[in-house]
Amino acid sequence: MGRASAYRLRERPDAASFAAAWDRAISMGRTYQFSIAMDRALNGITIVRVLKGGAIDVSGCPDMAVVNAVLRDEGFAKATKETF
Repeated sequence: MGRASAYRLRERPDAASFAAAWDRAISMGRTYQFSIAMDRALNGITIVRVLKGGAIDVSGCPDMAVVNAVLRDEGFAKATKETF
């Protein structure tokens, strides 16, 4: 199924179950992305640097870009019984 066909099917009145499944898939994807972002924000990321002379520096720190993005978020919509 092509992209345009999927969007057309989603808009058809007799394809309500397809539209509901589409909305659930988007909600599940956002939930998964949010959990990964929170993991990176709380547990940090590993940074490997190769310094002059061949020395290697391995350090870990929170991913501040993700922390700031989470703080900017307008409130994450949680899944409810109605969305599943």
